[in-house]
Amino acid sequence: METEKKQVSFLRPEHLVPIRSLNLRAKSIVEGLIAGFHRSPYHGFSSEFLEYRPYRYGEPARNIDWRKYAKTERSVVRLFEDETNLYARILLDKSASMQFVAEGTMSKFDYARTLAASLAWILIRQRDAVGLSVFDENIEVSIPPRSTNLQLKTIISSLEKIEPGHNTNCGNAVDSIARLVRKRGLCIIISDFFDNPDTIINSLRHLRFKRQDVIVLWVLDPMELTFNKDARLKVRDVETGEEIVLDGETAKYFHQRGMGEHRKKIEEACRELSIDCVIMSTKEPFQKALISLLEKRRRLF
Repeated sequence: METEKKQVSFLRPEHLVPIRSLNLRAKSIVEGLIAGFHRSPYHGFSSEFLEYRPYRYGEPARNIDWRKYAKTERSVVRLFEDETNLYARILLDKSASMQFVAEGTMSKFDYARTLAASLAWILIRQRDAVGLSVFDENIEVSIPPRSTNLQLKTIISSLEKIEPGHNTNCGNAVDSIARLVRKRGLCIIISDFFDNPDTIINSLRHLRFKRQDVIVLWVLDPMELTFNKDARLKVRDVETGEEIVLDGETAKYFHQRGMGEHRKKIEEACRELSIDCVIMSTKEPFQKALISLLEKRRRLF
C-alpha cells in the first residue's frame, strides 16, 4: 500500500516580512522544512540527533548512554558540543546593490540575511561549526566557525545590525576570505554577484583549491530575472549614483544580453568546479536553499 504523501506548504517571504526578529524568522523557516518530511533522510536533521548519535560498531561499550538504552532499547552515544561534524562558513554580500527591491516583497539583502540566519540555525542544531563573513568592498564582519548555541546568537545578532552600504568587490572579498581558511569545510556564498565575473570565478577557484565544498546562492529580484519593461525608464546605479534614460525595449535588450552572458559565464565555471549554484528569486520560499544545503551535506558524509 502506497504511503500518502504529506502536503508541504513552505513559508514565502511575504509571510515573514512582519516578523522583525531574524531568530524567529529562522526558526519558522527551519521548522516549516522539518514539517515537510514524514521522516528526514538527512543525518542530524531531526530532533532525535540533537544530543545523540548512533553507537558505532567497535567503539568502547562505556560510550553508550545506558539510561537512554533502558528507555528506548537503542544504543546511542551522547553527542557533546565539541563534537563537530563539519566546518561551514557563510559568506554574505552587503554591497549597495543588495538593497534593490522591485517586484519582490523583500530587498535582496533582507532576503539574503534571513537565508544566512536560517542556514546558521540549522547547521548549529546539527552540531556543525559555523562562521560568518560579511563583505562589500572589504570584509566587514568575520566570525570564526564554532558549534555552540552562543555562536548562533552571535551570528544572528551580527546579521540584525548589518546594513548594506558600499560598492561591490565580491571577487576580491571572497578571495581574501579564502586566504584565511585553514580547515577543509563548506562555504556558502550568498550574493547577487554583480561584479566582474572573472574575479568571482578566480575566488571560487581559490576556495576549491583550499579544499572547500562550495554552495553559491545567487539572490536576485524577480525583475532582474525576467526584465520586461516597455515604458521609458530612468536607470540609476545604486552603488555609483550614475543615471541614464533608456526606452524599455533598449533596456530590455541590454539587460537580457548582459545578464545572460554574466550568468552563463559564472554557471559554467561552477559546473567545471563542481560547485552547486542555486538561483534564488526573492519571491521564492527560503526552504529551497535549505534543501540544497542538506543535499550537499548528505553527499559530504
